[in-house]
Amino acid sequence: MSVGWISRSSGRATFAALAAALALAGCVTASDPQQATAPKPADEAPPSAYIKMLRQNGINVAVPTRGKFILVNIPSYELIAVENGEPVIRSKVVLGQPATRTPELNSSAFAVRFNPAWTPTPSMIRNEAAVPIPPGPNNPLGRLMFEMDNDQFIFLHDTNQRGLFSRTRRAFSHGCIRVEQVRSLAAWALGVTAGEIDKMIARGSTYSVPLPEQIPVFLVYYTRFPDEQGQIASHPDVYANWQAEERAYLARAAARRWTPPPAPAVQPAAVPPKPPETGPAPSGEQTPAAPAAASEPPKPEAPTPQAPKPESSNPEPAKPTVEAPPAAAPAAGTAPAASKAGSD
Repeated sequence: MSVGWISRSSGRATFAALAAALALAGCVTASDPQQATAPKPADEAPPSAYIKMLRQNGINVAVPTRGKFILVNIPSYELIAVENGEPVIRSKVVLGQPATRTPELNSSAFAVRFNPAWTPTPSMIRNEAAVPIPPGPNNPLGRLMFEMDNDQFIFLHDTNQRGLFSRTRRAFSHGCIRVEQVRSLAAWALGVTAGEIDKMIARGSTYSVPLPEQIPVFLVYYTRFPDEQGQIASHPDVYANWQAEERAYLARAAARRWTPPPAPAVQPAAVPPKPPETGPAPSGEQTPAAPAAASEPPKPEAPTPQAPKPESSNPEPAKPTVEAPPAAAPAAGTAPAASKAGSD
């Protein structure tokens, strides 16, 4: 009897211990997800109203909620500087022609270069025979440019052709982005005033100033894009026919490169002067005789014929003919005398 009670007691104890172990295991398992969840970074902020508006309209650009960011939409010819998720500068831009289009690109700006020299790209040298231009009023980069990290020679910069910003269609560059409010953008990027930017330009020398921190620059292509009031606007497809435009551009460039030089002028053959015409001589004057050709010797004048003399009635008697003795033969070894014919 005691043995059975002990067995039942030990069985209940074992069951209780097993139940406690299972309950403990269940608590640990239930608490694991809480321990695995990483806390959100302290500097992460919720999306701004501007970022939400972009997402709601299908503009899928990773605009950061903290810090500075530059967005360029190609079809709307517009640059937007964003800080902490909200626009702070909106500027017109001039972009690449369809034949030399501005690419969609994710890059970053790391410095502002003042009074830059302009160096053409290899394709511009090959296709347009472009040459470098020193700093100054005729420089296509204007007075400053943003140095950017990419291998396609794409930059944000000033321009010496500011009249183009007044046009609706502004595709005139070789791919870089000309910014209308470039000085305000440089002041914002460097954290200085516009007056300080003017002083930096006034130095006249070419030099670079690093940005306090790199700024992401995204070049995107959306034909439907929100305007300054947040209303979605439709824009023409700037590069709809870029392939045909590019082929035409390259064909023109090839024609310029391979145009044969003009043929040398053919000198006409020398024409001998025309002899003066001989007309009837005026009364009282004699017409001069035409000169004989230089190649013909003058002809001797024919002798004047003499009239035959009358025969005398008493002719003289004929003299006997005396034959000359035969010439003596030359001595042996003696050459005959030379003839004088033709020596005079």
